[in-house]
Amino acid sequence: MQLAKIEYGELITTYAEDTDREMINTMIADGFKVFVEEEQPMIPLSEFQSQELHHREESHQITSYYEVLDNSPEKITVEIERLKTELSATDYKVVKSYEYTLAGTEPPYDLPTLHSERQQLREQINLLKQKLPTK
Repeated sequence: MQLAKIEYGELITTYAEDTDREMINTMIADGFKVFVEEEQPMIPLSEFQSQELHHREESHQITSYYEVLDNSPEKITVEIERLKTELSATDYKVVKSYEYTLAGTEPPYDLPTLHSERQQLREQINLLKQKLPTK
């Protein structure tokens, strides 16, 4: 039998053989309850959704369950960092084009296209930042 208790916000689990009534009674006297662990649902999540494990304490048992979170801060942060890396990867093109322009020669890259691509990345980053919870 799986037993659990929540102490200082943390789940503590243990196990006792169903036949060991003395051990089970001792654990229950120490605040443990029957632990019912639900399986993680196999549902497709959207790009910024995540599943978070929670525990619900009831009169005679503790049950685990999963909650689907929209706009998972962790997933949004990872995507923001990916976009920032993509933006940084084109920094050299801006510097090289500026150098060519200062030298009075034709830049090696199409500046309007380069600017547009970089601006789209910045806009995506800003939209994602708006989805993050404010601190």
